Amino acid sequence: MTDTEQADTDARPEPDPSSPPDAQADAEPRRPPKKRRKRRDEKAAPPPGNDAPAGPRDPEIERLEQAFERGDYALVRAEAGRLAKEAEHDDVRRAARALLRRIDPDPLAVVLLLAAMALLAFLALWYWSHGHAAP
Repeated sequence: MTDTEQADTDARPEPDPSSPPDAQADAEPRRPPKKRRKRRDEKAAPPPGNDAPAGPRDPEIERLEQAFERGDYALVRAEAGRLAKEAEHDDVRRAARALLRRIDPDPLAVVLLLAAMALLAFLALWYWSHGHAAP
């Protein structure tokens, strides 16, 4: 036995055989929880409760952000598309494109939905082409 193994066994308290198993588990020293690394997008995000505006101070963008928060995505899609093309300032165009990206469907969800539809069509055609009739 090495010195470190001997030190580990000496430092660990002996569990009392008459105590319940839960108490024995509590007698062992616990390791501190691992620190979770922040993802790249968490580092860039402003702290919660920060009331500073995220985009440019433009009345059109503010109106679209309010519509987005209300859930009026049709208005956001129509007006943000127009703003992204016709706005005078680059900040406004960038903010409008960011709003459009926020309402776009997730590409992975689209691929999975298409795969599910293709599988359903294949199974239905397989069933009908092999002459299985309902009882």
